Amino acid sequence: MVKILILGGGFGGIRTALELQKNIKSDFSITLVDKNNHHLFLPALYEVAAAYNVKRDLFAVHLKKSICIPYSDIFENKNIDFIQDEITDIDVSTKKVFCDSRILEYDFLVIALGGQTNDLGITGVKEYAYSFKTVNDGLMINKKLEELIKNSSVSNPVKIFVCGGGFTGVELAAELSGCVKKLSKKNQTNHKTRSLILFEAGSKILPMISDEKREHVVRRLTRLGVAIMENSPIEEIGSNFIKLKNGQKMEGDIIIWTAGIKANDLLKNIPGLYVSTSGKIITDEFLQVNPATAGENVFAVGDNVEFIDPKNQKPIPALAYVAIDQGKIVAKNILRLMDNKKLCPYKPFYNVWVAPIGGKYAIAHLWNGVHFTGFWGWLVKQMIDLRYMLSILSFKRAIYLVWREVTLFTKND
Repeated sequence: MVKILILGGGFGGIRTALELQKNIKSDFSITLVDKNNHHLFLPALYEVAAAYNVKRDLFAVHLKKSICIPYSDIFENKNIDFIQDEITDIDVSTKKVFCDSRILEYDFLVIALGGQTNDLGITGVKEYAYSFKTVNDGLMINKKLEELIKNSSVSNPVKIFVCGGGFTGVELAAELSGCVKKLSKKNQTNHKTRSLILFEAGSKILPMISDEKREHVVRRLTRLGVAIMENSPIEEIGSNFIKLKNGQKMEGDIIIWTAGIKANDLLKNIPGLYVSTSGKIITDEFLQVNPATAGENVFAVGDNVEFIDPKNQKPIPALAYVAIDQGKIVAKNILRLMDNKKLCPYKPFYNVWVAPIGGKYAIAHLWNGVHFTGFWGWLVKQMIDLRYMLSILSFKRAIYLVWREVTLFTKND
């Protein structure tokens, strides 16, 4: 029996497993290992942080269910095994993966461990800033905001800092604006007794998009009351302040860190892997992990991969659909290795993006220059979400989940 082991249940790991299960014909086993019992739909995490008027319970079950999809639902009636465990080490020489409670052997290995918060070596980020990577991060931010607004006043305004002007920071800042207004109205306080600032170390937010689209985003954020501070690299973060490299010090009530992710720290200590200075796995054109030392049966996908685009010699961005595309290629190449066929090279594509910017408003930049703005952009995002849910769940479950998300997260529009 051929043993295929997938480490991590993000977008890349899930897609690899489903594609293999759908197309494989030989005697095999597919096992996916993850420390959580659910697949986190990260594109909606900002909605959890900014959720308003949601039924509260001790464990926030209602909110968690909106973006945490149980693996049991995804792999229902499929020949895929799931193991919930913490991965501690990988030995490519003996083809073994070590977990907290077991040792797993493999014939083919797919490393899809995702990323973790990157503090960029800045003092105080780990200790004082709210990270934004897990569902619990989103819930903690949501709870803190509610507490702050409840105790705010004209003489004691709430100051919210979002650090990082990429898509995550922009989406979060925009949605928090609507949440704050609703919370202020509920608590009978003036929503103007708050400031919301988006910090970007570089010369401009969203450097990967065109100037025209960026100007549109900036205008929208400004209308929502989000102040943008570009060219503002952070030197230090304290319990209630941010200190910029130019010496400016600003006090704030909640500091949220969205300035980037790095690869799982586990990868740095595995012999046989080539990793970049950022700690990500360097793969070849087939997404294989250093065949000379790890063997041609080890692949990597998703945020833990640094793949250099041959067109511009730059690392491709960490996007959900990029990880999905990589998962498809890896599944195809594993099947080709089984059949002794020539491998297919991975050809990266990442020029499509959708940026929700508060409420039922988004900018969707699609193929061939087609774009939608405002409500129509938001509708495109919902269709993309639905398409993804339909690709991993039953029709009934996918429709229910997307409808639940829409009805739950539009309360602060």
